[in-house]
Amino acid sequence: MFELASHYSPVVCWRQDQHHEYVGWLVEVHSSFRLFGGAQALLSQLWQSADEFPGELQLANHHTATGAWWLGKSAPAGNQDDFLAMLNFNENSLLALPISVLDCDAKLQITWRQCGFGRLGDLWRLPRDGFLKRFGAQALAELDSGFGVQNKLATSTVPHKPADTFEQEKELPFHSDRLDLIEHHAQALLDAVCNWLKQQKHGTRELHWAFIHTHGEEVLHLRSAQATDCLDTWRRLLHHQLGRMQFEDDIRNLRVQCTHSELLPNVNHSFLPDPAEGARNWNNTCDILRARLGEQTVLFAATDSDPRPECSLVLQHTPVQKPANNAYKKIENQHTPELDNSALAASTPRPLWLLPTPKPLQGKAPNWQTGGPWQLLSGPERVEFGWWDAQPCKRDYYCARDSNSSLVWLYQDLLEEEARWFLHGYFA
Repeated sequence: MFELASHYSPVVCWRQDQHHEYVGWLVEVHSSFRLFGGAQALLSQLWQSADEFPGELQLANHHTATGAWWLGKSAPAGNQDDFLAMLNFNENSLLALPISVLDCDAKLQITWRQCGFGRLGDLWRLPRDGFLKRFGAQALAELDSGFGVQNKLATSTVPHKPADTFEQEKELPFHSDRLDLIEHHAQALLDAVCNWLKQQKHGTRELHWAFIHTHGEEVLHLRSAQATDCLDTWRRLLHHQLGRMQFEDDIRNLRVQCTHSELLPNVNHSFLPDPAEGARNWNNTCDILRARLGEQTVLFAATDSDPRPECSLVLQHTPVQKPANNAYKKIENQHTPELDNSALAASTPRPLWLLPTPKPLQGKAPNWQTGGPWQLLSGPERVEFGWWDAQPCKRDYYCARDSNSSLVWLYQDLLEEEARWFLHGYFA
């Protein structure tokens, strides 16, 4: 029901009487009238949506939240015309309601009936001072909140906030290892998680799936290169991933989890071509390739704040989300600051293709003369780092051209006594 109500208003509150006899949702829709084309248009859509809800709902509306609550408990709308007619209800429509709609102590209800009070109007016409003295401030606050009178003791309604994580499980009506049947029943879970994301205006980069059978469960991590709440995107990825799976036993239950989500940026549509559309299409292509061919097919390269070349490049499944730029950041469990390259001057060019292990060069030191086996292009670039850990580094790097006219990256290891030379990478 929260999903239905949140479509029409950002302010949705859960209310429950103190005796737990009545529970329901209060929705503040006045601020949404203009968005939906007026009060009648919004309430008509709400009524039609509620007709499709799998359950019996009692709907009512009033210009006060407590008044709507009373009407929903005692005189809910029987059809759409009655529901729309409630827009014209005033305080007189509440005076005729029975006193049983009040959320108060049961002993007060008995006392009022013994005094001959059967309607809210009987209580509302009593002198306020006498009512307060005999029946208490809480009962008066309940009355005031329904009739629109300010009372600081009235029960406040707190907007409902959905959980930060999503988890839902579905039992299959039959046990099967057929992928097409399993995918068909997984669609309902995908619908639920995407609706949950849309309500929060969030997107996610990963959905955790579990296919449960009698001997355990098969786990699937469905990943996207960009945060999204698009149902079609997740359906396409699930279809390709399931096509590569094999189950040893019949699947009985499906479970989906979303443990992390992030706020999606607002998109302003334009009649002109969108420069960012190419990046989104590329991310979708990467997602499909990884879903069909495996996780290691497409990896995203990112830089780490470590001057050592072999440590500065990391490959992972999703693009790195950098936090706010700080010149120095404290690394957990270390006493040294992490250098942020974005705050430093640009260094000399570095190759993307590094050898897994630097290759030592045999013979004499490279000859930097033109026409020799090596031709100097730039350098040296001093890299000195890690003197406090187990991998210290002190090197002078050079860009050079070898006898095959290939652009290479060489360095001289200054920590060794002989200061040997190594080939570390190639420029594409």
